[in-house]
Amino acid sequence: MNTKKDFLPSKRSLIEKFLVMDVLNEASNLEHSGKEIFHLELGEPINFIPKKLTERLNQFNFSKIPGYTPSNGMRELREKLETYYLKKNIKVNADDIFITVGSSGAFLLTFLTCFDPGNRVAIFSPTYPAYKNILSSVNIEVIEIHSKNKLFIDLDEIKNFKKIDGLIISSPNNPNGQIFDEKELKFIYEFCLKNNIRLISDEIYHGISFDKQTFSMREFGREVVVINSFSKFFCMPGWRLGWVIVPKKLVENFLRLSQNLFISCGSIAQKLAIDSLDCVEEYKKITEIYKKNKDLVLDMLGKTSWNRFTRADGSFYTYIDISKYTTDSKKLVKKVLNECGVALTPGIDFDAKNGNSTLRLSFSSNHDYLTNGMKKLTKWINQNY
Repeated sequence: MNTKKDFLPSKRSLIEKFLVMDVLNEASNLEHSGKEIFHLELGEPINFIPKKLTERLNQFNFSKIPGYTPSNGMRELREKLETYYLKKNIKVNADDIFITVGSSGAFLLTFLTCFDPGNRVAIFSPTYPAYKNILSSVNIEVIEIHSKNKLFIDLDEIKNFKKIDGLIISSPNNPNGQIFDEKELKFIYEFCLKNNIRLISDEIYHGISFDKQTFSMREFGREVVVINSFSKFFCMPGWRLGWVIVPKKLVENFLRLSQNLFISCGSIAQKLAIDSLDCVEEYKKITEIYKKNKDLVLDMLGKTSWNRFTRADGSFYTYIDISKYTTDSKKLVKKVLNECGVALTPGIDFDAKNGNSTLRLSFSSNHDYLTNGMKKLTKWINQNY
């Protein structure tokens, strides 16, 4: 007698959840039931579209929507990005640029191109959780590098991890807003070069910096994969468009994977991205709003007992130490959401070792909305701690 086989999910699919999306789902359910919720959990930029882009949208003949594009992206967009970097005195070649389905597509293509199953790739914690989760899904071992101070990353810790195949670094960092200076980044580049470590630099928050300058890893040499996106500085998260600059020797393999996994990116999004690169000065004004938001958040939090947090050199997050009050950041986030109506992100999303005593707060919303949300949050903190 034949027994029916149960088709179970693959082991590679048993990765950790992206917890901020769980928070969003729970917050949305509460909103649906009629409760007012302030979303300070998501890293979603202000809803802003420059006039040039709205005009381009209005000009589209949607009966003649462009079809497939080359798998590495429209030539015009890649050449526009080449010019974008040249204005920063960084020389890149359009042939080494790939347009991707968001930065997520760039990470997947990069990991598959650069590493084999069983390779060891290091990440500095706290950091963006999708690095670890995507790497795990393709059977790459993740090495988490922790610093003595749970809120900040100490790049010198890499000296203890020479036997790795790859390293991912992000500056400005998510979740703590930390920006590494020129000397620190040059040290990382040269360390990886000396020890034959494939370096991947996540630069999606470039352009969103306040009192400290950002540097691209391409300023130190070409032996690095640089990933960026139109989602953050360019305020286009829903268009799902990113880009990656790869060393020349990886281009052919990158192209093969891109052709088979994604075929091409959305053509309308690419057309709009071409115009967005002409609107940099307008986007800089949005960064000024984030600076105003940051000052508000740090001032209001500083007057509560939750007064140990990062100053946010860049990105639009502050990372908060709540170790005096909990050892379960998920539980505290749920409590704040239900009692206060403010959604935050548990630190365990970013750091498996120390994240149960930290939270991330996003100040990427418009200023009035953020002000009202912070009033509710700080009132609740003062009443409970």
